[in-house]
Amino acid sequence: MPAVPQFRAGAWSPVASDLGYVSLWPAGRRLPAGWCELGPPTDRAAALQAAVSASNHAGGAAAGPPRRSLGIDTVIARFARQARRSPDKPAVIDADAVYTYGQLEARARGVQTALTDMGIVSGDTVGVCMDRSADLVAVLLGILSSGAAYVPLDGSYPEGRLRFMSADARLAAIVTGPRYTQRTSAAGVPVLGIADIASSAGTGGRLNPGEPDSLAYVIYTSGSTGAPKGVEATHRNLAAFLDAMAMLLPASAAARVLFSTQLSFDIAGLEVFFPLTMGGACLVAPHTWLLDRRSLTDLINSAAPSLVQATPVGWRLLLDGGARFTGGQVALCGGDALPPSLAARLAEIPAAAFNMYGPTEASVWATAWPIESADVAIGTALAHARVHVLDEDLVPVPDGVEGQAHIGGPAVAHGYRARPQLTVDRFVPDPWAMTVGERLYATGDLVRQVNGRLHWLRRGDTQVKVNGNRIELGEIESVATGLSGVRAAVAVVAHTHERAALQLFVEGTDDGETVRRRLRARLRELLPPAMVPQRIVVMDALPLTPNGKVHRAALEAWPGAR
Repeated sequence: MPAVPQFRAGAWSPVASDLGYVSLWPAGRRLPAGWCELGPPTDRAAALQAAVSASNHAGGAAAGPPRRSLGIDTVIARFARQARRSPDKPAVIDADAVYTYGQLEARARGVQTALTDMGIVSGDTVGVCMDRSADLVAVLLGILSSGAAYVPLDGSYPEGRLRFMSADARLAAIVTGPRYTQRTSAAGVPVLGIADIASSAGTGGRLNPGEPDSLAYVIYTSGSTGAPKGVEATHRNLAAFLDAMAMLLPASAAARVLFSTQLSFDIAGLEVFFPLTMGGACLVAPHTWLLDRRSLTDLINSAAPSLVQATPVGWRLLLDGGARFTGGQVALCGGDALPPSLAARLAEIPAAAFNMYGPTEASVWATAWPIESADVAIGTALAHARVHVLDEDLVPVPDGVEGQAHIGGPAVAHGYRARPQLTVDRFVPDPWAMTVGERLYATGDLVRQVNGRLHWLRRGDTQVKVNGNRIELGEIESVATGLSGVRAAVAVVAHTHERAALQLFVEGTDDGETVRRRLRARLRELLPPAMVPQRIVVMDALPLTPNGKVHRAALEAWPGAR
């Protein structure tokens, strides 16, 4: 089935809100409260340019999130309260160390002091390139307490990508572990080793709780233009998400939460901050558990964490490896479409299992559905989010009709870092907002609501999820076509036995083996490992549909991929 248009082709108006946001709105429709027109209606491209110009004139992303009334505690304020209440209680546990709340607070203060001594101030961004560990948790708390936002840098990324992210995020410093000192030094910003910070543990005064509307983190996701894009989330976004999860889950879920996710995957925020703000413990999984799957299974079976979350691929590995669960545990599955066969297996474990859905732009998870059978749904909105199923005119569709999911409420992130045009395009006025002038995030996900529950159908663009990794196929294609000898490139995802594999088809001007070898080297140089296609096929010409478009369906079923 062809993808439905994300937005209508008619006239649009550039608009601005009382909170300082700019966006677009369908011409002729009544504007939501708190919004006003910036200029006359025109075609979408011209209206987009007018809105971006207004955003740049007002300061754009540099102006930062709007300031609202306080009304919410930050993660740091909540953690500090737990540390005062139970300083001797275990807070974070890994294979090498156990830090109590008092010890973790002291180490976080040491990080805060070291960063402040470097000149880090509120509003800065600080990169983090470390393996999972108890010290990584202290670093995150210390960065937030310094007033800065943390930016995860995956040590497995190519140096070129790390340099781009460092420049794009305007990092003021990078905190790194010993394995990544050399790689991060090439980024051109000051590097602070975790060993240097350790000597500062316990120094300084109290942790600084920070401001609810300051940035908490910037997480980079794949971008369709050939470069990753950074999603900016505030302390308010993060705190509202944690509140929503506390309302969804039993209180016991925070007792001992497994931290097994890469920090560059936004769901790691739940694994770190949920237990530490609720008086529980963060149980750190080995950094190499994907390479040694038995290690994580053994940890789950021996430590019985109260909450475990993973992608569908991760859950299949855990269940196949013999992971055991009890009725007092919680299992969260998300980050990719849940196959019915896996849903049936999760429904059989004694733990309370949920299918989760949410883009990074909506502060991690936005919906949840209890898994009780092979019947799969993404469920209903969490307390911090509202999900509307809208047509291309931003009008609600009837129950049972396909539409694009738009997410509103405190879940909605600030926007994309240094991407005003993309922010204007994807964050639109919210007619149903509890606070006037707020926005919806247009997810690009096509869904259907039936009897009050949401069902995910497919993407409306070329963004895909492969083994839990969010990937813009356009980014792979852009890198490929930048190589001499490649006329055109199309990336697709092939599904076999419930597994997804990236495939790249290119029109080459040289012999196939030469193009394939040079192209694979370029992809490995510029893209994360998860975005390097498993198969590359060099063709004389890409197959076309009768109307002259690339025949993606034919490529997805191509028998000669190797």
